[in-house]
Formats: sequence, C-alpha cells, structure tokens
Amino acid sequence: MSRNPKSKEVTKRAVLAELERLRQGRHARCQTLVGRFARCPDFIQAAVLIAAAVNAAARTYNRTPLDAPPGWLPPVS
Repeated sequence: MSRNPKSKEVTKRAVLAELERLRQGRHARCQTLVGRFARCPDFIQAAVLIAAAVNAAARTYNRTPLDAPPGWLPPVS
C-alpha cells in the first residue's frame, strides 16, 4: 500500500507546518486561556499558592461560609 509521492509530500508539508506553529506558539491549543495557562509555569505556581492559601485559611478559621447575597447566584432547583 504505497501512496504516491505527491500525497506524501503534501502530508509532510502539513506536518512540518503544524510543528512550526507549535514551536512559535501559534497553534490553536496555545491560543486559548487554558492553553496559555497550562504552558506557563508562573501561572501554575500562582494557582498552587492560591489553592494552598485557601485551604490553609479554611482549616485555620473553620467557619461556615457566608451565603451569597440575594440575586448573585442562580436559583437551585
């Protein structure tokens, strides 16, 4: 099952173009907010620190959370 050389060349060019977009950070998955977040070590470290602070505060104060003001949350059915 050999493909013709032209088809192989088109596929090769498409793969190389995709790799170049990945290298330059122009790939579609890098353009979303989550994609940029997942690739940035500073954002990841900040999220870890915030999560640890929230957990520590919850353990330290061990209080019940306040209810949201009326109209801020959708009704629960």
